[in-house]
Amino acid sequence: MATSAKRKQEDTHLKMLREMTSLPPNRRCFDCDQRGPTYANMTVGSFVCTTCSGVLRGLNPPHRVKSISMTTFTQHEIEFLQKHTNEVCKHIWLGLYDDRTSVVPDFREPQKVKEFLQEKYEKKRWYVPPEQARAVSTVQAGVSGSSASSTGSTPEVQPLKTLQLTKTPPRQVPA
Repeated sequence: MATSAKRKQEDTHLKMLREMTSLPPNRRCFDCDQRGPTYANMTVGSFVCTTCSGVLRGLNPPHRVKSISMTTFTQHEIEFLQKHTNEVCKHIWLGLYDDRTSVVPDFREPQKVKEFLQEKYEKKRWYVPPEQARAVSTVQAGVSGSSASSTGSTPEVQPLKTLQLTKTPPRQVPA
């Protein structure tokens, strides 16, 4: 009886994962944009391809990736993926990425993919803390909602230029 209930739960989770990967932002690998991701990056909550899953495992620290169809997921893991998705991860891990000035790697070259992912995750080159990323995406959603209806297009998203990622000493106040 318990085995039947467990199997039913696993089937439900697999169905939920398939639904998540069918959403437009999750239809492509978060890291290289290849169609049809087959893995979930449980470290950040994104969906990735087989190639990137291997590279992610080799980063420092290694990312925890799970095959969508070959493993089972807990309810907690499903909820984690539902909260994050590729769209949310984009605002966090690529929040400062600027298509116009950043060099997009040739994803056919494994070494270039590895270097790009090291910049993204190990060096946090384009990282925006989740609290700030949420605030920006909420503001952008409000802006695109109002101007998209009047102009018929979504405004271009600008990276944050004023983000301060390093701690600065407190200012000295004159006595």
